[in-house]
Amino acid sequence: MRASAISTSTKNAPSISRRSKIVGLAATLLLGGAVQLLPADTAWACADGRLTGGAVVHDGVHPVAPDAAFTAGSARSVDAGGAWASFGVSIHNTTGGVQSGVRPSFGIHSPGRARALTPQDVRVEMLVPGGGWERLKLSVNCTGVVEAEPAYRQRLDDGGTAVVQIRLALTPGAPQDRTELQVLTDSHTAVSETPGLTDRRTVRISRPAAGPTARTTPAGKATRTAKAPAPVATPAPAVAPAAVTAPAPAGSTPAAAAGPAASPAVPPAAPARLAQTGGSRSTGPLIGAGGALVLLGAGGVLVARRRARG
Repeated sequence: MRASAISTSTKNAPSISRRSKIVGLAATLLLGGAVQLLPADTAWACADGRLTGGAVVHDGVHPVAPDAAFTAGSARSVDAGGAWASFGVSIHNTTGGVQSGVRPSFGIHSPGRARALTPQDVRVEMLVPGGGWERLKLSVNCTGVVEAEPAYRQRLDDGGTAVVQIRLALTPGAPQDRTELQVLTDSHTAVSETPGLTDRRTVRISRPAAGPTARTTPAGKATRTAKAPAPVATPAPAVAPAAVTAPAPAGSTPAAAAGPAASPAVPPAAPARLAQTGGSRSTGPLIGAGGALVLLGAGGVLVARRRARG
């Protein structure tokens, strides 16, 4: 019997070893493929060249969009109270041919550790020729940039330049701890796959200054702000002197001398009630229950001993 058992386990050993190798090889291939795919997908999904401002590579195959940059008169700050800040975007066509469907991009980036802006925190409008200000649809890309999407497009000849006006305002719900933001721009065409030159500008968020808390003396030392003088209390009217009692007529019984009014007698406080001692009504049942538990325990021990002996 022993020899048969050894022979059976020996026969099964190669089969188990083959299965283990196959499972291990499949797991290795699966993990290796996942590791190769994840970085490539992440790098492709979250790339925004406007944040780095890298040079444009003209490979001669992919159509390139015109260059875009903010004009010199663009705003350097935006009011936290909701006032508009205007930005000019200059689009210059250096592609060597006529471009159609040209439109700028306008992104809002939130650098730093403060809470990032969301589409609910800003309003963006674009001045459309002959149509006035048009409110732009907002979305958020994978890098966290709030992206405005202009619907207006235009035709631009080779070497031509077009200037587009865009304005930005903060809503009351914008984060109060943020002190600055960045605006980004580039351009796109109907067929472009590679953006032209991009531009990025840091914009300060201006807030109303708090009221002064200190003043400076001529000697240059800061002192606390003088407080308003306290209101002068109006003196209370003098108490009228007590009336003089007229002398009693002759033959009448003299009244007792007037003295301080006696305070009404206060009845003595009732003596504190001492805590009652001694047994209560529940003492008897408790003793009975305790005795019953002791008897039950003793009975259980006897039964256990008898069973053990049996």
